[in-house]
Amino acid sequence: MRPNFESADVERGFFSRHWLKLAIAICFLGGSGWWVGSLLLEEEEKIIQEKYYVAKKADFLVTVKLTGTLVATDVVKLKSELEGETTIQSIIEEGTDVNGTTVYEIKVGDTIQSIADEQDKDSLAIQILNKDLKLDWENLPVGQEIEIPGTLLVELDPLRLKERLNTQDIAVQKAKKELNRAQGNQETLKETTVLALQVAENALEIAQRDLEKTENSTVKNYIQNLEGLIENYEKDVALAEKNLKAYTRLKELGFVSEVEVLREESLKAKTLHHIEMAKVDLEAYKKYDRVSLISLKQLAVKEAEVNIRKTKVKNRADHSDANSTVYTAQKTLELEQEKLTDLQEQMANTKIYAPQDGTVVYWSEHKWGRGDPIINGARVHRGRTLIKLPKSKSLKVEISVPQAKRSQLRKEMRAWVQVEDITLPGTLSVLGTNVDNNQRGHSDKSYFKGEISLDESTELPSGVAEGMKVTVEIQVVDLSGPKRRVRVPNQCVTTRMINKEQSQRGCWVLNPETNQHDWRPVTIEYSDETFIAIKEEPDPDRGLREGELVHLSPLSESKNLNLEEGVQNKGAIDLEANSPSRKKESPSAESEDGEEKDSVANGGV
Repeated sequence: MRPNFESADVERGFFSRHWLKLAIAICFLGGSGWWVGSLLLEEEEKIIQEKYYVAKKADFLVTVKLTGTLVATDVVKLKSELEGETTIQSIIEEGTDVNGTTVYEIKVGDTIQSIADEQDKDSLAIQILNKDLKLDWENLPVGQEIEIPGTLLVELDPLRLKERLNTQDIAVQKAKKELNRAQGNQETLKETTVLALQVAENALEIAQRDLEKTENSTVKNYIQNLEGLIENYEKDVALAEKNLKAYTRLKELGFVSEVEVLREESLKAKTLHHIEMAKVDLEAYKKYDRVSLISLKQLAVKEAEVNIRKTKVKNRADHSDANSTVYTAQKTLELEQEKLTDLQEQMANTKIYAPQDGTVVYWSEHKWGRGDPIINGARVHRGRTLIKLPKSKSLKVEISVPQAKRSQLRKEMRAWVQVEDITLPGTLSVLGTNVDNNQRGHSDKSYFKGEISLDESTELPSGVAEGMKVTVEIQVVDLSGPKRRVRVPNQCVTTRMINKEQSQRGCWVLNPETNQHDWRPVTIEYSDETFIAIKEEPDPDRGLREGELVHLSPLSESKNLNLEEGVQNKGAIDLEANSPSRKKESPSAESEDGEEKDSVANGGV
């Protein structure tokens, strides 16, 4: 019997078709499951990406961005030193290269006016520039070197200075005349006082000699004269007595008449009377006249002595008056001379010369400054800066640091200056400690002065010039390389009230084992507008580790919100967070009363 191969083929075809359908169905179901699984996995990953942030270490750069102005590092500012307000008669064109002061050696026959004419400079300006040399401009020393002003930059209207100069010159000449007269009177007074003192001293000598003569000669001679006279009278009495006896005897004998006897008696009586009167006179002289005469002479001596003292006092007073008059005249002359010098300086200040070589740059006022533009005819006041002359092409950046950012900055911090599409490296070289009142303007905000010094090795492009506005970025913190920290977005960090009085800052982290959110206290080390750098901590229950999933919406886990804590000090940076002077206390993670309040982290400390 022949085998039924056709029937066998039919059976095999039947089974092959069924197996093929089954295989296709299985493949379809497997592919569908894989596709659905992939979709679910992608959806889960998408949910994780939208809901969580993977904690990871990254470079963290904190900077402060400010604006500034490029200025020359070494510049001379030329101001109007003329008193009051005046106008610009002429000013050199901006951008002109000018020459500074030069040295001139005085030659034979030179005068201040001839030098001024030769150099085409104002004579007063030359004198003011060389006033420290204290030269006699009427008699210039040959070979002396003097400075000659540079290029004339600005000429101001002198107003009535010439008239005032002439008037003041007359006042100086009058003051000199008064001083010369006072000095002449002083010299004359010296001679007069010397003579007056000599006369007084001579009068004393005469009085003293007169007293000595009276005591040793006049009085003695007078007493001796009276005593001698009395003695002679006594002898005359004795002689008269003898004559009387003789005439009486002769009368008795009849040789003489009685008249002769009476005459002798009268002569005796007169002589006795003279003796009595002489004795009375002598006694009165010794008792009264001699004392009076000596007292009178002594008084004359004392009067002469007093006269000497009076003369000396008067001489001193006269000398004092003369000295005072001379001193007053000198001070008056000095005052008038100072006024004249001041007017001369003011006259010299009407012309501003270049003190050094450089390129003229007009001074631009601050945005809130007042004043006309620097042009011919513009009104200017004393102290207004008109021109600046940079000494070199090196530049620096002047910045105004707001009070809110002052505490973040330190001197010697690195900085980058952006001038259009050019970046220039530099260093924060100046940081003011006091508020710059010149930058306050009409605002209540406070600013501090700062300067950025560009690196010397940096060659400035030709397109960079003084006065250009720039953007400055100052590096505050550089956490890169080995200093990197775990970085998370600002929104991940929140503040949670662990009790009524104590708050704690942290994040909600996904626990892979329980698939629940665990509270993790953290310490913010630094922050900027976008990210927060978390401080590394050895405690496994504090801080974040790389790879952990941090909840991006911590408010969804909060039961009670404390938004006040979350909005304070937004964007601030605590640069002293790691300072030894500031001790941080880690708040307890245990809740005392079970009440919790959360708030969004503020991105700063």
